[in-house]
Amino acid sequence: MKYKKSFTSSRIYQLISKEKVEYLRYYFDFLWAMTEKEIKARYKKAVFGFLWVILNPILQMVVIGLIFSYFIKIPNYFLFLFSGLLPWQFFSLSLSKATPSIVYERTLLQKARFPIEAIPLSLILSNFINMIISFVLLIIVLSFWQKVIFPQILLLIPALLWLLIFTIGLSLLTTSLNVKWRDVSFFIQTVLILWFYATPILYHLSLIPRILHPVFNLNPLTSVFELVHISLINQGFLDFQTLLLNLLLTIIVLIAGILVFRKESKYFSDWL
Repeated sequence: MKYKKSFTSSRIYQLISKEKVEYLRYYFDFLWAMTEKEIKARYKKAVFGFLWVILNPILQMVVIGLIFSYFIKIPNYFLFLFSGLLPWQFFSLSLSKATPSIVYERTLLQKARFPIEAIPLSLILSNFINMIISFVLLIIVLSFWQKVIFPQILLLIPALLWLLIFTIGLSLLTTSLNVKWRDVSFFIQTVLILWFYATPILYHLSLIPRILHPVFNLNPLTSVFELVHISLINQGFLDFQTLLLNLLLTIIVLIAGILVFRKESKYFSDWL
């Protein structure tokens, strides 16, 4: 009897595990399909196609660099600026597009049942893939110039993954809030402008007076961008206290984003 009971329990566990695997497979297939659709739709009928992934930050680098290079004295300033504009373009574009995404796709929610978080996540992942392509091209160019430093370049991997995690957490949070309060999307657009200048993209922390460092410690992107600069061009300033606090804030934002999205997603249909 005990053997039969044990066999039944084992069989039930196997069935549950199989269902979980099937669901995860369906989930990731669906998420990838949404991501692929977003990538194709973005560059549809665009003459330069994927080249815009790197053309846009290049144009920004030239315009911004010509102005700020007179005031900020950093070696290889244009390269320093470009390496910061790539991750910023991913972050700002992902957050600004993901925040109102549920509202824009309201008809899709009413027609079918699917994991709702796939809508903002697909936007973020498509932008992340674009950013990775941009960095690969940049590293290839730097390799020809013999400016790639090993193993320092490997710091780029945790830096970009960190940026992805923070972007996902914050986007889930703002997306949830925007369904209920549509002002959130406009608020984010304004905050991103200020956030750009409060992040070490145009400068690195060593140029900032020590008295202002506590302000930058509250910006989770500070460590990410300093890691990017250090990994690519061996420039930047980062202490353990800033790194630890930024990491803690990232975890808090991620947990808050997931919890709020799970709680509020039940009411999305009512609010839309």
